Amino acid sequence: MSKPNKPSLHLTALPVYLAASAINTLLCGLPAGTAYFIGVVLITMMTGQLVQHQGSLARAAWPFVAHLRWGWHRVERALERGVLCLDGLCDRAVAWSLEHLPVEPVRLGSERRTVHAIDSSTIARWRSRKASPVLGKGYCQRAQRAVRANIVAALTSVVRIRGVRVGLVRRTRCGNTCEAAVAALFRDLPPSADKRLFSVDAGIATTEQFAAATEHDALVGRLRKNVSLRRAPVPHRRGQRGRPPVHGPVLHPGAKRPEGRADEDTTLMVEGRQVRVRRWNQLHFARAPKTVLNIVRVADPAYKRPLIIGTTARELTTDEIRQAYGHRWPVETNFFVAQGTCAMEQPRAWTETAVSRRITLALLCGSLLKAIAAACEALPMGPWDRKAVSTAGRLANHLDLYARHFAV
Repeated sequence: MSKPNKPSLHLTALPVYLAASAINTLLCGLPAGTAYFIGVVLITMMTGQLVQHQGSLARAAWPFVAHLRWGWHRVERALERGVLCLDGLCDRAVAWSLEHLPVEPVRLGSERRTVHAIDSSTIARWRSRKASPVLGKGYCQRAQRAVRANIVAALTSVVRIRGVRVGLVRRTRCGNTCEAAVAALFRDLPPSADKRLFSVDAGIATTEQFAAATEHDALVGRLRKNVSLRRAPVPHRRGQRGRPPVHGPVLHPGAKRPEGRADEDTTLMVEGRQVRVRRWNQLHFARAPKTVLNIVRVADPAYKRPLIIGTTARELTTDEIRQAYGHRWPVETNFFVAQGTCAMEQPRAWTETAVSRRITLALLCGSLLKAIAAACEALPMGPWDRKAVSTAGRLANHLDLYARHFAV
């Protein structure tokens, strides 16, 4: 009989210790009763048991509260009425990650801006037949129409852990529409001494959002193909009559042949393809002449439409602007992990507080799973998993084997 390998034991136990430490940190500061039952909720999410029971919190929590009278009911009541601050939980999760994991914040530009990504998700509620203050209306890709849904917007800080790009959830807000949820998120941004860069998609990169950007909190995002911009006006000559012009010539960067000449025009080789990258400086929207933008157009022959990226952080180079938009993907990864591992798509709750807490805790647990998995070695799910990688799903499967140790 072969002796067990000590390094393998250490690597196997480390994810369990990290997950238990993260849950313990999140529960600090909560009342004792609320902390116990919220801890049960976090365990069911991080071990994937909530997904196994199709989002039924009562069934998933039953093994941990079977010794209590009406234990499953107490878990539901703690989630609905317990004293709990979601923003505080997100802040504690980020502080724990910075302290226990090899986290390196992603920074761009000469101003060393920290990069944050914002996106929204629509959780369709197919069985809802009547109006509810919890539900809004959003577009569903599967149904290809607007449906009743829970709509959530999430803010994530983009970091690297052992070279893997990860998004740490900082804030979440729910709303009746995507616009309302995103507006609430921008209104309640956490304070930061560092200059920030927010990466968003076309639905959020609106004229109003660019106009609201500041020198401290800049914005970068994809613009729609038919966007119309204005160049800087010709300087007013001394002695010339009339008011100085506000707008210059019109520019459509998404057109087949944009008007005028670009300030930068380069060609890159990407996977054997010639990608043309053009940049225009000192542009603005007609409705926001004081908001100056820099625009980058990426024409890749592998795609039918060019990628149009605009930013108010004008000190960024062309390559950094392309990188900044690419850093938007960790927030979408958090949505996928929360749906597949933490049952975010199945919030079996019917009050506004309970629904927002279920969704936020699912996103928070998903980001912690992703961060812990990136910091640890790959965990194969069995002898057939010969090319295992560090993923949140494999980590949740591993934690499920040790779920009883969390509750001790």
